[in-house]
Amino acid sequence: MHRLVLPTLAVLALSMAAGAHAEEGIMRVKVGDLNVHSDAGARTAFKRINIAVRNFCGPLQGYSPGYPAEVRACRKEMTDKAVSKLDAPLVTALYTPQATTQLARR
Repeated sequence: MHRLVLPTLAVLALSMAAGAHAEEGIMRVKVGDLNVHSDAGARTAFKRINIAVRNFCGPLQGYSPGYPAEVRACRKEMTDKAVSKLDAPLVTALYTPQATTQLARR
């Protein structure tokens, strides 16, 4: 069986964490031990990305009224970047699920 080994995925970005102050940082996601071309490996990689994003961007609770929106924006940006940089079709499909298709009825 062919196993693809990828190095640690590092994503550079601006974070809106730490009291809603923008900080430059590096988010790292370990995926080198996964076969992202299998369903199980892709799901694990996507879970790791989500955990890293939550840790990197911070919690949704904050002290300023705009804080949750900033954290959501950071989470979306970092997830977009991580999924794009990983460039694994199954992980991308998990992030952007296809619209369900409804079959025609008679």
